[in-house]
Amino acid sequence: MPNQNLTDHSAFSLECFNLDVNLETTKTLLVAHILTSIINFLSSLSAVIGNAAIIFAVWKTLALQTPSNIFLCGLAFSDFTVGLLAQPAFVVHKIGEIFKIFNIYCTTRILIESLGFLTAGASVCTMTGIAIERYLALYLHLRYRQVITTKRILGFVVLIWTFYILFAASRFWIANDSIFNNIFISIILANLVLSFLAYAKVFKYVKRHENQIKEQNTGRPEFGVVNHRLLRMKRYKKSTLTMLYIIGVFIICYIPLLCVRILYRTEGYTANVKTANLYTTTIVFLNSSLNPMVYCWRISDIRSAVKEICWRQRFRRKSEVVVLKSSAEFPQRPRISSLNITRASVSVMPHFNG
Repeated sequence: MPNQNLTDHSAFSLECFNLDVNLETTKTLLVAHILTSIINFLSSLSAVIGNAAIIFAVWKTLALQTPSNIFLCGLAFSDFTVGLLAQPAFVVHKIGEIFKIFNIYCTTRILIESLGFLTAGASVCTMTGIAIERYLALYLHLRYRQVITTKRILGFVVLIWTFYILFAASRFWIANDSIFNNIFISIILANLVLSFLAYAKVFKYVKRHENQIKEQNTGRPEFGVVNHRLLRMKRYKKSTLTMLYIIGVFIICYIPLLCVRILYRTEGYTANVKTANLYTTTIVFLNSSLNPMVYCWRISDIRSAVKEICWRQRFRRKSEVVVLKSSAEFPQRPRISSLNITRASVSVMPHFNG
């Protein structure tokens, strides 16, 4: 579909890399521009703060530095990138479009498209890594701690980001946009299928293992070893369900955008499709603000660590305020020479350092 501009610049064709351009202005579109810009501006703050708190909590708490939580930090970093770069770029992009500043419009649109492929791809691949890690925790059993280490998981997360940075950059030298999108969709679908198979095996094993433990525990409620194994299995099941919640929220947020993309392929980049694309893209961005809430809701250790960090920061600020108030109420006084005071005055008068 050729690039089009239906505004005052219709005398010539505007080119923005190989992206379709439609600068048509309607009241519905203008409302969508303003509303989605406000939503993205506000949610970008919550995405940055929430995901930074998750990453900082894991980094500062040694007990939380497990393979699963390293993967979780990979997801949080992806969401942090959305809040720090993608959503502000979206707001600037809408400003450039509203005021017909094409250079800003085109530059920010390329940035948003590239960040979208990067963060979405990295998130899906990281969630697949989590699914495989959950499966290996059962399959490897006693060898799990030797094979799955935090350093190896961290290296895998870095490898994921390196791959998707190069993949997002490859769009600039792949001439055919359809080929690039087909490759990207194929990678995403392959990751989702792999995650589904891994979780299906995990829950099948968990169900069978729980039944075995319950049979062993029948008539022997005092048998502590079996109770401990059952408790560990329940904790494992809960952590696995948490990851499924994260995948579920991700899919729910992305389904409307995928529907709009299909409509875009059939109907073209019309004003109605563009309006729908604005709202569905905003829903996708909101996923970055929802994920930290899911982490804190489902994972008690992370919730406690975040609360402790917030409490420390709050207590520190209160202490600084108290110190400042004390300095204002008790201004600096000159030193009193010990030669000019008596022993009695030393025990009663406080000594202020200048």
